[in-house]
Amino acid sequence: MYRVLLVDDEPIARIGLRTTFDWEENGFQLIGEASNGQKAMPWIERNEVDILITDIAMPVMDGLELMRAAREHCSRIKVVLLSCHNDFEYVREGIRLGASDYLLKPTLETADLKNVLDKLKEQITEERKKQEHYQRQELNGKRLEMEKALIKLLVSEELPAGLESDFSWLEEGYRMIVCLLDGASKLRTEEGGIFIDIMLDEVQAGFYEWMDRGIAFRVGADQLILAIPERNQEEALTRQKLHGFHSHLKAKGYSFTMGVSSRIHGSGSLKQAYREGEETARLRFYMGPECVRFYREGLLTRKAQGEDMEWVKSALKNALTEGFQDKAAQYVEKVVRCWTYEHRTPVEVMREAQELLSLFQLCRWNKPLPLEQAEALRMMESVEEMRALLWTAFEGVWKSEDEIEEESGFHRRIIEKAVEYMKQHFTKAISLQDVADHVSVSKNYFSEMFKKVTGQNFIDYLIHLRLKRSSALLQTTTLKVYEVAEMSGFNDVKYFSKLFKKMMKMSPAEYREKKACNIGIGNTFSE
Repeated sequence: MYRVLLVDDEPIARIGLRTTFDWEENGFQLIGEASNGQKAMPWIERNEVDILITDIAMPVMDGLELMRAAREHCSRIKVVLLSCHNDFEYVREGIRLGASDYLLKPTLETADLKNVLDKLKEQITEERKKQEHYQRQELNGKRLEMEKALIKLLVSEELPAGLESDFSWLEEGYRMIVCLLDGASKLRTEEGGIFIDIMLDEVQAGFYEWMDRGIAFRVGADQLILAIPERNQEEALTRQKLHGFHSHLKAKGYSFTMGVSSRIHGSGSLKQAYREGEETARLRFYMGPECVRFYREGLLTRKAQGEDMEWVKSALKNALTEGFQDKAAQYVEKVVRCWTYEHRTPVEVMREAQELLSLFQLCRWNKPLPLEQAEALRMMESVEEMRALLWTAFEGVWKSEDEIEEESGFHRRIIEKAVEYMKQHFTKAISLQDVADHVSVSKNYFSEMFKKVTGQNFIDYLIHLRLKRSSALLQTTTLKVYEVAEMSGFNDVKYFSKLFKKMMKMSPAEYREKKACNIGIGNTFSE
């Protein structure tokens, strides 16, 4: 509703305006009436007026004085002057001072009033949109500045100059929440890293819509950090809001595990808060995904292990070197038996797994750990996945060179067949499962094989083909963007536009506009 104030020293004129026009039906709220400018000022000073309809000639404070005072207090107020024929010089002065319109009282018709008010409604609506846009830009700029400052704080522990007042809540108390995307490796394989980037951007924006306080910022490929102020006696409210936000994300199809730090004070304790949140979130490794888990004293305490692991690893090395497979398997089992919540942090398990994988590689082929194995290790989200990877690598130690060469050749032939199929069908809705079925291997096995042979994830290669086609279509045709998306294999034009902008640093429309500028962007997706 657009708020209107009527000001006229003639009661009959005010009654006529009030009763001859259906204010609410037309989207207006008549907030009050006044007989002169001085009596009208309280509404204006309380910022309750969008449109001021005022007579010019009034005692105490006339319409022009009222208009000056009103616009000095709030320049966005729209003023409509009411005048008689002999007030025309005053009307001209009023228009010069910024009145939006005027109406002649002797000949005033309801239709005239409606036309003027509808025009002002459109102006106010447009101004509000622009104001909201500028406010969002200003707010987003401020948030970005604070997000960067918090990231620096994690490293330097010093508040950037000039931002002390923005971070005063750090002294009052806060929690840090580390949000880990569940199933990130699977999503990266099936949907692509760019899909995850877009999702995390949306979740970050959603945080600011859902929570009235706090800062959200990205750390790493699949991690979002929230810093939320929490004063005394607000723990229950924090829990309620975080569980609500988690449920909101789940309803949108986004699965996250959230690790919440204890309540911390001061910017100097930011690293401690992050460490508590991150280690609590990483308990997903043992306890499962998709939950909000709060840090508590003793939660991360570990028990001493019973067996000397250094001796076990030394004995394992000897067994591998001497070729005793059964004995080596027994020592591996001793190590992985300690991969429990009580004895190892997830980071310690990963470090130990990498140590064992490197040992397998050195003892068998005297080479460092392959990059794809190290990357696969970093993507593991559970201890079960880690154990499976380790035992698969252990079995590979005992394969002959002929078996390895034969397997490698088989992999290349399979992937060549798969790539040919993808080039022929990438504009259709094909998936990892479709291509795996075409080459007659399991989806997971094909995914690992594809990455090993091509150096790319399946979905990244597929997106590469589709974006290459879309960039060519944008340069050589006048097709609409949604048509380009459809002909390139994207069934969602919004996702296509976001992905294109993320990859090309410009929208499809901007890309097309620059196609004649010979800036070299056409070679971005070369073979």
